[in-house]
Amino acid sequence: MKKPNRLLGLATAAVLGCSGFVCYAEQPTTQPAAPSDYSQEIKALRQRLDDLEARQKETDQKRVEAEQKLEAQQTEDAIRRDADHRDRLLDVSGLSSGFVNDRFTIQSDDGRFVLRPWYHMQFRDVTLWREDLKPGGRDDIENGFEVRRIKIGLDGNMFTPDFTYFFNWATSRANGTATVTNGGTKVGTVSNSLGGVPILEECWVKYKFPSTDFYIKAGQIKDPLLHDQIVSSRYQQSAERSLTADIFANGDAFTEGVTLIYDPKSWVRTEAGVNHGLRSANTNFLDPTTNGFNYGVAGRAEFKFMGEWKDYGQIGAVGVKDRLLVAGVGADMSERGHAEQLTFAGDVHYASPIGLNFYGAYVGRYTNHNFGIPSQTATGASFGTPDPKVANRSTYESSVLGEVGYLIEHHWEPFGRYEYFNLRGTAAGSKNDFSCITAGVNYYFVGHRAKLTAEAIYLPQGIPIDDGASDVLTNPGGRGELSGVVQFQLLL
Repeated sequence: MKKPNRLLGLATAAVLGCSGFVCYAEQPTTQPAAPSDYSQEIKALRQRLDDLEARQKETDQKRVEAEQKLEAQQTEDAIRRDADHRDRLLDVSGLSSGFVNDRFTIQSDDGRFVLRPWYHMQFRDVTLWREDLKPGGRDDIENGFEVRRIKIGLDGNMFTPDFTYFFNWATSRANGTATVTNGGTKVGTVSNSLGGVPILEECWVKYKFPSTDFYIKAGQIKDPLLHDQIVSSRYQQSAERSLTADIFANGDAFTEGVTLIYDPKSWVRTEAGVNHGLRSANTNFLDPTTNGFNYGVAGRAEFKFMGEWKDYGQIGAVGVKDRLLVAGVGADMSERGHAEQLTFAGDVHYASPIGLNFYGAYVGRYTNHNFGIPSQTATGASFGTPDPKVANRSTYESSVLGEVGYLIEHHWEPFGRYEYFNLRGTAAGSKNDFSCITAGVNYYFVGHRAKLTAEAIYLPQGIPIDDGASDVLTNPGGRGELSGVVQFQLLL
């Protein structure tokens, strides 16, 4: 019986041994890393971060170098473009000629250079009657032909449409007398025939500041004071501009100066600047010793209520397609020694497509030391001798005018103008208050380019000063004066 028990014991021991082996075999085969293993991993990570940081710095450096290179290339390209532009200022690649906007034009293909030559001719017959002027109470009658105006000129733009110019020369219709001096002392005079000799009349350049509505204008220019004085003699409704413009404003004369213009091409535009004074003409920088002014400041503002600005450059309604209404105000202060003259004006111009037009103006002049009435000549202003009662005293003078016309079927245009004057700087014994009535008719062959004008100027009380521009002469005794004009105008 003991033998089986031994076998049972051996079997149990064998089973237990196998179980222990199995249990030992199921234990993990790896053990936790030692501390030295973690240190190596951290070093590896740091090395990787350092490598990434080095590569990022290298990338950033390359990016900065690329941006600097691009900026340098852009600067170089800009300099090259500017140099190319300057080199091309006089590089005209092709010219064309023909009628552009009803003007004969020579221009470059890109429009940077434009040249428009023109001429203006007015030929007239004048008859002048002055009542009781000759001894014995006889009337004075004069009749004859004259070339009232012959002008040649150029206008256009150079380098850019923003830089424009205008030059014109006019011929004088009178002889002159030049003073002969020796060492500054007058030794005599010599006559020189100026009839037909070209004289610089108008000469200016104008530049528009880019991306603005401002312009600067410099040269021999119209004083920005009164509308019908500013309007060219080519585009007047009557044969001449008003007596008011001749006596109070620049008339046909010009002044040297610089003005700043604001013109946004909308309902308003302004011009103001400094000049040599009214009627300075083409003189040098020295102040005049006897005639003219030392300097002046002038400005004008215009307000358009309806219509197009292009129709405002005339007195009349030729070519007007929309109703036009513009009002303007202007002022000029000219100084001569201690004498100052302030002239101001307000005017309004209306024109309609049916041919009706109206122009009205009021002009006032204040002088703190009256030195006579200025009259224009080919080379500047001269002053008459005022009545001793007002000489060197403060005076105020004024004029009011109204002009109306009606264009019939684009050809016939009857017109009339009335002016009333109150002067104070006239000669002793002359009549200071007087009226001027003008009536006439135009026949337009081709608009203002070819037209015939017949008009009469009637001065019921005469006129105390000469106004050669309108072909009326002094008749100070308050007696009547009548001037008849037949004039043909040709304009290219």
